Amino acid sequence: MLTMDKQNELLSELLLTQVNVTRQQVSKSTEKATKSNLGQFFTEPRIALFMSNMFDIYEPHLKLLDPGAGIGILTTATITQICKHDKKPLSIHVTAVEVDETLKEHLQNSLELCKDLCRKNNIKFKYSIVHEDFIKYGSTLLSGNSRGTYNKVILNPPYKKISSKSETRVALRRIGIETTNFYSAFVAISKKLLLPNGELVAITPRSFCNGTYFKPFRVDFLTDMRFRKIHLFNSRTDSFKDDDVLQENIIYHAVKNLEPRNVIISTSENINEEPTTHELEYNELIHPDDEDKFIRILRDEADLRVKLRMEGITTTLADLGLKVSTGRVVDFRTLENLRDVPDDNTVPLIYPIHFQGGFLHWPITPTDKPNAMLLNEETIKQLVPRGNYVLVKRFSPKEETRRIVTAIYDETQMDSDYVGFENHLNYFHMNGQGIPIDLAKGLAIYLSSSLVDSFFRQFNGHTQVNVGDLKSLPYPPYNVLINLGFIFGDRFPEQQEIDNIVSDLLE
Repeated sequence: MLTMDKQNELLSELLLTQVNVTRQQVSKSTEKATKSNLGQFFTEPRIALFMSNMFDIYEPHLKLLDPGAGIGILTTATITQICKHDKKPLSIHVTAVEVDETLKEHLQNSLELCKDLCRKNNIKFKYSIVHEDFIKYGSTLLSGNSRGTYNKVILNPPYKKISSKSETRVALRRIGIETTNFYSAFVAISKKLLLPNGELVAITPRSFCNGTYFKPFRVDFLTDMRFRKIHLFNSRTDSFKDDDVLQENIIYHAVKNLEPRNVIISTSENINEEPTTHELEYNELIHPDDEDKFIRILRDEADLRVKLRMEGITTTLADLGLKVSTGRVVDFRTLENLRDVPDDNTVPLIYPIHFQGGFLHWPITPTDKPNAMLLNEETIKQLVPRGNYVLVKRFSPKEETRRIVTAIYDETQMDSDYVGFENHLNYFHMNGQGIPIDLAKGLAIYLSSSLVDSFFRQFNGHTQVNVGDLKSLPYPPYNVLINLGFIFGDRFPEQQEIDNIVSDLLE
C-alpha cells in the first residue's frame, strides 16, 4: 500500500508529464510568427518547478494569479509542490489569465488535473479562466480600486515591446505604470494586485535591472516589493531552448513588504546543474543612494571584490568634462545620402564593422554597409565635427568576450571636417566636440579592462550597452586616464597588458 506522500509524488509526476507533452505538441504546432506576435514562450516544467519552490509563505487560503497562463504549466507546478507539503492549505483559488483562445481547452485540462490532485489531498480547489489580455484585465481591476486581491503570483510574461502611442501604453498610464515592454507591464500590474506580504515569482529578461527605459518600472516595483531570492542561468539559451530564444533570463522571488533582508543569490549553468548560492546584503543589491535603482547582482565573492575595488574609483563623467551620446545616423531614414565608396562630397560614416583592434579600419570594401555619407544641409545635423572620439558598440554579439567594445576615432587618420556615427554606436565627447587623443586612448583602454567588464555585468544582463549604463560607471581621474593613454602610444594593448596597467594605475 502506497503512502500518501508516495501517491502525491507519483500523481504530481504524472500530472506534469501530461502537461509537458501538451506543451511540446502545442509549441511545435504554433507558428513562430504567432509566438513572436504574442511574445509567447512556454515555461519548461523543470523551470516551473524551480520557480514554484521559491514560495516561502503558505497561508490557509491561497489566491493564486497566473498572468499569461498559457496551458497552465506554472500553476500546475505550484499546485503539485503545495500538495507535497506537510502543512497544506485549506483552499486554493486560481485565476488563470490567457489571451490566446486556442489554448483555453489545454489550460482547462491542466486546471482540472490540479483540481483532482487537490481533491485527493482534501484541499478545496476552484479556478477561473479569464480569456482576456492581462493588461486590460489588470487595468480594469486596478481602475476599480481592486488592489490587494491575491497572495501569490507566478508568471512567465510575454516578451514584446509596447509602442509609445499604443492603446496599451495609454491604459497603463491611467493606472500609474510607465514601461516599455509587456513583461515589465505584467509584473507591475501583478505587484499592484498583491495583498500585503504577498509573494511574486517571475521569470523575465534581466534587462529591467538597469538602463533608462526601465527606471520608472524599477522605482515603482521597489517602493513596496523586496527581493528575497534571485537566480541566474549562465546559459542564455537554456530557459526556452525549445523556442530558440536567445535571452539572458532571471528568476526572482519578491515579497510585498518594506522589510529588507539579505537576498539569496543562486547561479547555475542550466536547470540540470546544482546551483551555487550565497547571501547578499540588500544594500549591496540596490544601493540606498542610487536614484536610478540599478539592481546589482553579485554572483560570488569574486564579484564582491570587483565591486569593492570599483568603489574606490569616484570620478564621474561630468567631473571629466565628458558626455556620452548615441550615434545620430539612422541609416534607413537617409538611404539616399549613403555611399559605399567615399568621394569629395562625402564624410566618413562609421559602423561597428569598422572596429578593429581598438582603432578603426575604414573604409572597408567590399562590404554590406556604406562607408560614407553625403555632406549637405540635410545630413549635417546628423554629423559631429572633426575631433577624437571614443566609440562603444551599443550591442555586443554573443561571441564578444567583453560587453563594452571600444574603438578610437583618431582625427589624424581621417581627412574630413565632419564624421557620422551610426545609431548602433555610442560616442564620448566634450559638449559635442572631440577630446584630447591621450584622454581618448586612456578612456578606451580603461573601458576595455576586465575589471570594468566584470563590474558592468553585475548590473547589465543583456547585450545592449546604453548611454545610461556608461554614465553610471565610475571613472579614474583625468590625469590617470591621460597617463594611461600616453603609455601605449599608437598601439592598442593586448588584454593582459590592459588588465595589468589598469590594476597598477588604480592601486
